[in-house]
Amino acid sequence: MENLAPAPLAPHEQYLDHVQVDYDLLVYTVGSYHYNWHHQIEIFWLLAGDVEVNVDGTRHVLHQNDLLAINSNCGHATFALASNCIALRLHLDPAFFTRQGLDLSHGQFELNSAALKLNVNYAPLRQALAQLALAPQQTTSAFERNALIYQVTALLWRGFFNAAAPTRHLPQRRQGSIENVMTYLNNAYAQDVTLETAAQIGNYSPSYLSRIFKEELGINFYEYLVRCRLQHAVLDLSETTDKIGDIALANGFKEIKSFNLMFKKHFGQTPSTYRQQLSPTVRGQNDHFKRALTPAQSREVHDRLTQVATAQRGNLVSPCESCVYRLHERDYQDLKAKVDQLKSVLNH
Repeated sequence: MENLAPAPLAPHEQYLDHVQVDYDLLVYTVGSYHYNWHHQIEIFWLLAGDVEVNVDGTRHVLHQNDLLAINSNCGHATFALASNCIALRLHLDPAFFTRQGLDLSHGQFELNSAALKLNVNYAPLRQALAQLALAPQQTTSAFERNALIYQVTALLWRGFFNAAAPTRHLPQRRQGSIENVMTYLNNAYAQDVTLETAAQIGNYSPSYLSRIFKEELGINFYEYLVRCRLQHAVLDLSETTDKIGDIALANGFKEIKSFNLMFKKHFGQTPSTYRQQLSPTVRGQNDHFKRALTPAQSREVHDRLTQVATAQRGNLVSPCESCVYRLHERDYQDLKAKVDQLKSVLNH
């Protein structure tokens, strides 16, 4: 491929940006499934234990130190496969990326260290996450925290965003009375809810409600309703001894067959199989789900994060990551940069 001439430097440039940094970082213990979905992009780092993470019906088994990205509005749940499973999760609003001129409308983040064991970006990403988690104790400077979140997002974008991946619709922020419909579904999920009845709540036509659900939430009306039902059903499976058929009916499923089908579609297994995996330890951890860590756990996490945050560059990567793999990675990044430059020329 021919070398392309670099773009000429601007003789004078003035730049002004209003920095808007906003993130939500939490360290918590993992128990049984707590099914949820949200607008934010989630970075999941398993600090201790072994955990199953289910994302849109695909199950991933993560071990200590594994990283996983969950794209906007993907239904997901975690399940502890051992005692004392502790995770760090970071939520990032997609608007943070788009405000910097990055296009998330085509492609998705592909970060999964359980599936792809080697990547030179894993270690610096863990270090940046550790430094960000420790920042409240070590600095009150907004500048330092902003610098860390930009470091994390730069590593995510450059190392793990695949623009060629199947396009994932990026939902817009919710507006107007669709909030009333969502509140209605969150409360009436166990009833015989239809698109028509929900449309009346929001003063929409059924066809319009169906369209704005897809546009503003990224999923259709019935998918949202099923997720609401499953969200409560998995808690009943974990926290009660009720029969599976009774749980299905109590959460809006008309028959156990449809409950089994939807459960398997979203979690990759039947409700009975899931329930068989619930040990007394996992059930006990449910009481502490996303609550404050114990003093012993807090010390363990602090020591672990400090070790990662202060590690020298040579200690961050394994020999496998620092030899042939890094050489191929460098070649790949050079080729990718040239292709992007060529695309830019062709587009103009």
